[in-house]
Amino acid sequence: MPNLLLVLSIVLLPPIPGAKEINSFLAPLSQYSAGHRGIDYLAPVNSGVYASSDGVITHAGLIANRWTISITNDSIKTTYEPVKPIVSLGSKIKAGELIGYLQLVGSHCLPKACLHFGVKSDTLYFNPNKFIKRKFPRLLPIYS
Repeated sequence: MPNLLLVLSIVLLPPIPGAKEINSFLAPLSQYSAGHRGIDYLAPVNSGVYASSDGVITHAGLIANRWTISITNDSIKTTYEPVKPIVSLGSKIKAGELIGYLQLVGSHCLPKACLHFGVKSDTLYFNPNKFIKRKFPRLLPIYS
């Protein structure tokens, strides 16, 4: 079980600065049920994708014919797909460092390209928006 206080203290940078979020996080009811375990950012093909946090590259390669990258630090793993990596397995990465380029093949948003960005700790998935550092506050409706 992850240390939730440690997880909740994490601050992440946006993986594609300025990209528009087009699909939100939808928590699954159980570990095996349907859901959207991340958020999708619309961006042009070959846009640079940047590490959201410091960590170590624990995966950089193909899964089911799509390029994926995972960065792990002490308490969380951030996942990026479809992103063709320019980093190697085991490399130490700093937040904001270029890690790869957005691809069209494997996009959730065909015929357009979008980045699927996920955050997890052990088997728990979290809404990445809870951790993203923003320049401006996010305003919510009064009756939310």
